[in-house]
Amino acid sequence: MFWFRKSKPARQGDVKGIVNLTSGYNVRELGGYDTPYGRTRNHRYLRSGGILGLSRQDAEYLRSSYGVRRVLDLRGELEVGGGDGILPTLPGVEYKNVQLYDFDLSDPKLDRPDNAGGYLASNYFTMLANRDAICEIFDYFATAPADCCVLFHCAAGMDRTGVTAMLLLGLCDVARDVVVADYAYSFGYLGEVNAAIFAGAGDARHKVRQDLADRITAISTVYDRLIDTYGSVRSYLTDAGVSKAQLEAARRHLLG
Repeated sequence: MFWFRKSKPARQGDVKGIVNLTSGYNVRELGGYDTPYGRTRNHRYLRSGGILGLSRQDAEYLRSSYGVRRVLDLRGELEVGGGDGILPTLPGVEYKNVQLYDFDLSDPKLDRPDNAGGYLASNYFTMLANRDAICEIFDYFATAPADCCVLFHCAAGMDRTGVTAMLLLGLCDVARDVVVADYAYSFGYLGEVNAAIFAGAGDARHKVRQDLADRITAISTVYDRLIDTYGSVRSYLTDAGVSKAQLEAARRHLLG
């Protein structure tokens, strides 16, 4: 089950955070979200589905016009074997692969046998238990040049990418329901996600598609348990081994 706040939708109207590419899939900004320190900045982090099929024109646009200078690939070994397309081969673009999902890992502090959030939440707990990968990811974020846009992706830009985006936004103290919405925008239209998360009491909560509701429940379970267990995203990342300097650099890159 998930709960609601009577707060302003994270995305609304024409402010969708979507980067329109003819060949891209689920390419979205982490900029434009309110925090206690101001809004997160555009052209700093992009979350994306797989980029293998990007056209040269779209890849050039991301590099030249959007400022993408780093690509972080969160996919596994077999997936990476197929390559990552044109973008990482362009001049001035760095590429790094960090395999976030490992079936042999489990954090007993987070992944408990109550099955809350279902198999999706359990998978996300496994990702969060991969502390070596988390440290590599945030080192890559922390060392990005000030004018660099970092594009991070997995296969569909939903699960591994969604967990990574959750950590970045949580590090910047983006509101809990907004973090959940950012994840959920991969699984529903803007209006239905906003209705599901931001509508508050009333009939709207009863009309949420079951698959979308399951997704919202899963990420809500993961986020809430992480906060309940560690106190904050920052404390979780510190416990995972990310240094304070790295956390501040990754945070500053999104907040400016």
